[in-house]
Amino acid sequence: MRSLERGLCHPTVGKSRTVKQRANSFSKSPFRDNLRVADHPGFCAKLPPVHNEHSLIAAFVKRSKRDRYREILSNPRLRHKFTNQLAHFADFDPKFRLSIPSNKLFVDNIAQELQKRRCPRIVFAISEDPTLDQKELPLVDALKQIVGRGMGTVLSCIPGRLAFVETEDERFILERHDPLEKREYIRFVIGHKDEDSQVEQGVFHAAAQALEWQSITGSDADELNELRAWFSKNLERPTSFGRDKLRLGICWFKTGSTEHISRIWEMVNILERNGIYVKKIRTDRPGYVIYEDEWQLVAEPFRRGTMPRR
Repeated sequence: MRSLERGLCHPTVGKSRTVKQRANSFSKSPFRDNLRVADHPGFCAKLPPVHNEHSLIAAFVKRSKRDRYREILSNPRLRHKFTNQLAHFADFDPKFRLSIPSNKLFVDNIAQELQKRRCPRIVFAISEDPTLDQKELPLVDALKQIVGRGMGTVLSCIPGRLAFVETEDERFILERHDPLEKREYIRFVIGHKDEDSQVEQGVFHAAAQALEWQSITGSDADELNELRAWFSKNLERPTSFGRDKLRLGICWFKTGSTEHISRIWEMVNILERNGIYVKKIRTDRPGYVIYEDEWQLVAEPFRRGTMPRR
């Protein structure tokens, strides 16, 4: 239990209810195995929505704006602040933008341009139109629903590599060939350091301790217990916390864990209302990875001095 409290992970058993909710209509395709990403006919359909969205932000949005949009997309209640901008979105990095010739701005021509770039048959829509937003659609059907309507929409074709953008005034392709920025991980911590690992304790430790010491009571305690129960059902318990008996692994959330991070922010709000202040930290070098699943990983940091050996 102690090693769990040291990091961000919650002592849980059971798989997330949000994993693989969307069925892959091409799961029985004979091409489903051993293909490169861009070759798979249903590639976008195989990935969680958050993967498409966060890959889009990481690959095509101006660096100074990425954190802000990640924060918004990590909270379903704030999502509209992003989608409502799509009709006049100005934060795509122009170096990845490809103009479409004026004589090819129609559905069939656009489909051909995307298919030349190995666009799969199924694409993922991010749109200000709620009937399209977060839907997986055949490419041509999606284009027929958005081209010429003036509703801001992005079709994620190959996450982080290829997308089509329809705004109120224009339409264009986003394409990127170089590798994406390093993958980032998030952790929520309080100011107290763990005496073994010498890193700041995670938010789950703070919540458990506050409840145990009754420094949080009443409706806040009830809400905190509800959130902890949600994580018990929706976040797997890591199978390992160290490469040896010290079990000094630190837990990090993946940036694509949108729903989990949203609920962590709810937990943070409760803690801070009761005088327990929490900060969010990021890294692209979490350390030696000991455990990993869809939403989180456990790693021993690389940096000398962070994890003193005894």
